[in-house]
Amino acid sequence: MLNLFRAEWTKIAGHRWLTSCLIWIFPVGAVAFTLAMAAILALSEPARTAFRSDTVLWTEQLVGTWGFLNNPLGRLLLIGFTAVMFAGEYQWQTWKSIIPRNRRVPLILNKFVTLGVFVVVAFALMSVLLTLGMGLLRAIADAPYPPELSASVIRTTASDYTRSAVLGFISTLIAAGYAALAAMLTRSILGGVLVAYAVTFAENLSAVGLIVIAFFLDFPGILQLYRFTPGYNLLNLDAWIRTGAGNPIVLDYGASNRVELADSFGFSAVVIAAWVVGLIGLTTMLFRRQDITS
Repeated sequence: MLNLFRAEWTKIAGHRWLTSCLIWIFPVGAVAFTLAMAAILALSEPARTAFRSDTVLWTEQLVGTWGFLNNPLGRLLLIGFTAVMFAGEYQWQTWKSIIPRNRRVPLILNKFVTLGVFVVVAFALMSVLLTLGMGLLRAIADAPYPPELSASVIRTTASDYTRSAVLGFISTLIAAGYAALAAMLTRSILGGVLVAYAVTFAENLSAVGLIVIAFFLDFPGILQLYRFTPGYNLLNLDAWIRTGAGNPIVLDYGASNRVELADSFGFSAVVIAAWVVGLIGLTTMLFRRQDITS
């Protein structure tokens, strides 16, 4: 399994343009942002004054970076990246040379895991660079950068950081699940990306569809179905990790017809786990039955 992981990692990293534009752009962007802001603060007293007026916690900076992976834009970038990685196996015909020497189930599971770890490493690097960069900017502006280091702060931050990183890994697995299913249907990079994006947009717009149905059927209870979408639950889990409270959403089609969705951490965790198991399980089942030689 370790050899499969190494081989997959090397293959992913070998797509330099793709990984640079969709993955490594984030840590590089963190450095570029720090340098640009440092120049502005060093040259402008009003900028330093304005910067000092804001309260910035290094703990929130470190953990909050992971939230990008769970919002709609971040998920679209993940889906674009994972769709190319999965659909490319068909278009470049690499499955035909790899599968005869390997069992299919470990092969597809390894691809999911390696993609997830690859993204997590890139975002972990970005979170550290942004946190250190913000420390440099606060020093230039002669502004505090709390909280002070202590055993309790380190323990709490490490716990929140680990949970955020795990959630980022899970978000990548869900994106990869969409992309893998789309790749198996289309067997082309463009088709895989388009189908995966279409599914994601449909999920993000499902709230609008449910509101329309609820309006015409006068059935507000149907809005509860939105509680089971990955997007809602990823944002809810992210809010619980960062703030200790959920991310309530109100869906309504009139003053007297509204539903507030505010679920617990445990509920969203179970729903997300079901999505991950379902997507990977369905992908694995289809992959085992698929004729790769056609």
